[in-house]
Parts: sequence; structure tokens; C-alpha cells
Amino acid sequence: MKRISNIILITISIGLFFSGSYDKEKPEVGNDKEWTIVSFPDFFNFDVPEPWPRWDTAVNWFLEQVEKESPEFILMAGDMVNGHWTDSPKCIEHMGTTYFGNWIRRVSSHGLKYYTAVGDHELGDDPWPPEKVALVPHFENIYNEMMKMPQNGPDNKKGLAYWVRHKNVLIVTVETFEVINNEVRVTVCCEQLEWLKQTLAANKDADFIIVQGHAPVIGKPKARSSSSLMVADSSASELWKVMKEANVDLYLCGEFHAVTINEMDGIWQVVHGSSWGRTIVDTQDYLVIEVAGKKLNLKMKSFRMEAGGEHMWNLHKDRGPMEIVRIPEEVKKEGPQITGTLTIDKSGRKKQFNNITGYFLNQ
Repeated sequence: MKRISNIILITISIGLFFSGSYDKEKPEVGNDKEWTIVSFPDFFNFDVPEPWPRWDTAVNWFLEQVEKESPEFILMAGDMVNGHWTDSPKCIEHMGTTYFGNWIRRVSSHGLKYYTAVGDHELGDDPWPPEKVALVPHFENIYNEMMKMPQNGPDNKKGLAYWVRHKNVLIVTVETFEVINNEVRVTVCCEQLEWLKQTLAANKDADFIIVQGHAPVIGKPKARSSSSLMVADSSASELWKVMKEANVDLYLCGEFHAVTINEMDGIWQVVHGSSWGRTIVDTQDYLVIEVAGKKLNLKMKSFRMEAGGEHMWNLHKDRGPMEIVRIPEEVKKEGPQITGTLTIDKSGRKKQFNNITGYFLNQ
């Protein structure tokens, strides 16, 4: 087996950007030096102005914690905005430019490189009556224009589904939303599915595969302020079958704004992330992935946050996020806490799961 690429990281979009200068379609030579990825979907799940002083202190404190992990990049599996911009294509263009731009400035101001994915909110949020389905291409266009993800995906999803290799990791993003017979369905199929199979087959020399997608596939995740979208047909879905056949190690997803972790067929599905500005969503949960040769060391981290005040205006959202989000002083003093660990070890002849604690035990 070649030593040039040791890991595949696949992100399902549900879409991602890396602002580094290397060729996003060619593998970098790997080495044994440890490096880190941080993943936190559903950040924010609402349209949040930048600046917004009553959030900014809390947001900056969190992003500083991410900075301390020294990640090569962050993963963002969708729902960066609220996206209820359904008045017209011009409305989508105007609001998308504004709120994706706000999100980009916040993350970039902390020097964080990012790969993003398309969530349901990037497509106007569910449900999708016929008049909203007709706007899906406009939602995808403004996402593509603003996020500038790699353009190496299937012809019908350029910038929405794609792959990138970084050191010993391959990142592939696929979109878990497909328009079929004028309906938006939570699935991966057709041209995109065939492209995914080909991408995995072309990179089977990798040691690890990490798939990221917005909607979970298996289990019954815990939910906080979520519409609880899931990929249709669960483990019988074509998506899961392809991941199983390719010996995927991780499937990272969001949507539920809470943490639920399941293992099936050797694949660990990690539902995580948060939704800011809701009193019921009172923690930010994020995943730290340390890449150490033929080991992946995972740490789920969490801290408490508080929301209050009146509801912030969001277009076509009667009860938007709360206008104030703060981090309690005692939380700042203690810092984020580790709530679960897992090591995926491929240094031997057989893949092993070790150091399993916390959320990774609660299957």
C-alpha cells in the first residue's frame, strides 16, 4: 500500500472551502507529524449580522478555543445561515451575499481555513413546496459563488459535491439533498452517487475514510430545536451501502443540534454541532480530530452558553434567534470540557477501536 495518502476524509453536502494555496485536487505528501481537524456543523443556523455586539464576544471566545487546537482546517457540515430568502432570485442573491459574507468574515478573522457543506438552510430550509423547489438552483448558485468550494464534483453539483486531499486525508463533499420529480429529497443518488463511488475507488490506497454530511443516516439522534431530517432508508440507503463497501471510518453530520454517536458496519456516525441563539440549545459541541499516522484520536468537546433578550429579526422567521448570546464567566475560566473520546487505530492488520469514553460509549 502506498504511503503517500493515509486517510480519506469525505464530506457530504450537504460543500467545503480550503483557502490554502496547495492544489486541492492533488494529494500532498503525508508524514507522521500529528495534525488536527475541528468539526462543528450548524454554526449558526440563523442569519446573524456582523458585527452584532451582543453575540460577538461569545462567538469570538468560541473561535479562539478552536484556534487553540491549531487545526489545519475546520469542517462545517451545513446550516451556516437561516436562508428563508424565498421572495425572489434577487432576494436570494442579496441575502446570501450578506449573510454568507458575514459568516466568512467571522471565521476568516480567526485565521481558520474551512470546508463547508450544503445544509437544508442553504436551500431555503425545509419543507420545500413547489414554489421553493423552483428556487433551489438560485440557492445553490449563491452558495457556490460565496463559498468557492472546489469544482471537481459531478457535473450537476460543481462546488456542492467535491473532493480534496490534504496530507494523508482525502475530503469528499457530497450534497445530501437531491431534487427528484420536482421534490427535494434527503438522499444521495444518481449522478452524485456514481461520482462518489468513482472517487472512493480512485483513492482506495488511503488508510482512513471520513465522510461528512449534513443529515444523519442511522439511529435515532437526540434533537434540540431541529426538524430532524435524515437520509432516507437509513442503513439500507445507497449512501450507506457505498460507505460500508469502501470501509468508511467516520460519518460526520449535524442537523439535530445535539450529540448522538452510533457505530455500525465499522462506521462511526457522529451527530454533533449546535444552533446558536436558542435557550434550549445551551451547549456548543464540537469534534477535535487528531491525525497521528495510522491513528485518529477523536475528542468531543463541549461548553455551556446562554441566550436571552428579544428575538432577532430574520426574514420569514417569526421567532428568530435570541438577540443576546453569552458565555458564563465560570465557563470561560474552566474552558471547554471533553465529553467523549475514541481512537481509530489502523497500525495493525485489523482496524481497532480504543480509548472509548463518554458519548462514544452511549450507543
